[in-house]
Amino acid sequence: MRRLAVRRAASVARLAAVALCMLLMPVRAPAAEFTGGYDGIGEAAGMALTLQQVGTRVVGRLTTPGGGVYTINGERTGVDTGDAQGVVRLSGAASDAAIFHIEERPLGLQFLFIPSGGPSGPDMAASREFSFLKRGVRPAVPAQAESRFLPAPADAVDITAFIDGFRRWDPRDTARLYAGLNDRSRALILLYDHATAELMWRLCMAAPAEGSPVAARLAEMMERQQSDCARYLPLVEAAQQSSVFPEFLRRAQFQFEIVRATALCDRGETPAAKCADVSALGAPLILRWRSADSIMTDTARAGGVRIEPVEDDAASVPVVEPAEPVLPVLPDASAPLPLPLARPDAAGIPDFEPDVSTRGIPAVKRVPLPLARPAR
Repeated sequence: MRRLAVRRAASVARLAAVALCMLLMPVRAPAAEFTGGYDGIGEAAGMALTLQQVGTRVVGRLTTPGGGVYTINGERTGVDTGDAQGVVRLSGAASDAAIFHIEERPLGLQFLFIPSGGPSGPDMAASREFSFLKRGVRPAVPAQAESRFLPAPADAVDITAFIDGFRRWDPRDTARLYAGLNDRSRALILLYDHATAELMWRLCMAAPAEGSPVAARLAEMMERQQSDCARYLPLVEAAQQSSVFPEFLRRAQFQFEIVRATALCDRGETPAAKCADVSALGAPLILRWRSADSIMTDTARAGGVRIEPVEDDAASVPVVEPAEPVLPVLPDASAPLPLPLARPDAAGIPDFEPDVSTRGIPAVKRVPLPLARPAR
């Protein structure tokens, strides 16, 4: 009896050990179905992938940015695996079918495209891998990366601090702090066309509430420009797609530095001789003032973006696909204007006059400075 009891106890212990091992073994959840839409990211940006899974069969369509359409026909490699593979063929083409391999990812899938190598088999050396995000899924963004803008001051700032920081602030903060500038500072900025064009873009992006102080300042700017945000923002969008848009930003930056130097001269913080140089640089820019609409239109056209007139008025709008406006951040935006500036030479043309470059926008030409060298 004693031996039987010992054997029974040992058997129970073995069963308990097996049960414990089964509980501790990781359980792999069945792989999710591939059915749904996927949008390309990274190198696959602009691609769209639509898949449908029926049992183990996986069929679908891959569309490229150039309009090419590929049909997909394959199978899951296993019920518990997140893989599928098969053939992919360009619709309407008589060429050999390529091979695809799909691997499941937490937020989408990885798509491996292996071209056909003819009789020699798949051309692995020419294979390409693309990443796709499940449509409707948004990847988590770290808190510190949620905003690409720097915190803006809560209280009003003077014009020099505004010029130093407005490109790095959220457009709503830029609009709020611009409205808080005194009348003289705002009027000084509006004397310069490229500076005004950039600032007007950012104020329009802020979309201030009707009746607010910001809306009132924007209305003043638009009245001077004889334009509105609905007309202007599409022009900015077209200009951003132009290869010469960085030239526009450079000119705007130079004009803002003239504004800064002028403000310092008004405060008596700069010697008179240097202020005369600032005036000599700024005067021709003020005389060549152009509307923001015409600046953006010329910038877009210089980069090959097509502009067509609107029939109901004389405005021009770009013929481009809608896109989210991008607010560039210039790393050297806070760099002060170098003082002392180069004095005008004997011919009346200053050595330092980057704004008169005709690159990209032929409408801007060199003109002699209207101010004579200040008397000593």
